[in-house]
Amino acid sequence: MDQDSPRERAAATPPPATDRGTNAEGSAKNSRGKRLRAIIISLVLIGAALFAAWRWYSNMRRYVSTDDAYVDANRLNISSRTLGRIVYLGADEGDTVAAGQVLVRLNVNDLQAQAAQAKAVLSLAAENVGLARISLARAKNDRDRAQLQFKSQTLTAEQFEHAQSDYETAKSKLAIAAAQVTTTQAQIAVIDTSLANATIVSPMHGVVSKRWVLPGDVVQPAQPIFSMYDLDSVWVTANLEETKLTRIHPGDSVRIRVDAYPDQGFFGRILQIGTNTAAQFSLIPPNNASGNFTKVTQRVPVKISIAGDAPVSLLPGMSVVVKVTL
Repeated sequence: MDQDSPRERAAATPPPATDRGTNAEGSAKNSRGKRLRAIIISLVLIGAALFAAWRWYSNMRRYVSTDDAYVDANRLNISSRTLGRIVYLGADEGDTVAAGQVLVRLNVNDLQAQAAQAKAVLSLAAENVGLARISLARAKNDRDRAQLQFKSQTLTAEQFEHAQSDYETAKSKLAIAAAQVTTTQAQIAVIDTSLANATIVSPMHGVVSKRWVLPGDVVQPAQPIFSMYDLDSVWVTANLEETKLTRIHPGDSVRIRVDAYPDQGFFGRILQIGTNTAAQFSLIPPNNASGNFTKVTQRVPVKISIAGDAPVSLLPGMSVVVKVTL
């Protein structure tokens, strides 16, 4: 029989019992450590979930919030009241303008020519009134003499009727001349109004947000030239769900966060709760009379003031997140 080598005998020899016990004890400790770590992680996750749920419940009870909100302000469209070609624009987009500042001038050459023509017609009409008065005075004297002669039977009835007719004709001519004077004066007043409307001034202090035309363009009456915002009167319009309206009231305190200034906090109060849903003034209002009606929670616009003077520039249209304190 072949003899085994010492190396083979050493490999075939089983390890001592003490080594097997040490390995089993180490495996048990590692298993307990893994279970302990899993339990700790589970407890941390459960605690975080409970804390988040508590915060959410607290916010639901104490606040009503929405991110469907934006900065709003009074907007005014500057338009022309008369037809004309623009020869001057006194502001551009982004410019701040003062009340009474000249914004637009229209070409007035045609209006000035019409005014000169109307004044000439008025002068002629005034001369016609003078001639008509002279003719009326002469016709009246002829009528009075004819009346005396007719009473003394030295003038025929036909001749008296002619004198009376001439007198009535002279009266009518004077009335026509006077009416022409009045008509021409009214025409001059219309031209003067058009001349005044050819210069357009700013009705308020604000900022130009949009310029719609350029110098040289011909504008029609009521055609927008500038769009302006009154930055002295700025508020927040928040569209809140109709199911939350019973929890808010005018005067409630509101926390405001503007996306453009995430580090700056603002505060305000509810000024007014809308009297209709925002969908009523949409391009296509909903028609709930159809048979496939799907109920959708509507939103109602709520007007919120901004307390004090904002340290930063709040521009209309900026996105806002509001939180109403109940």
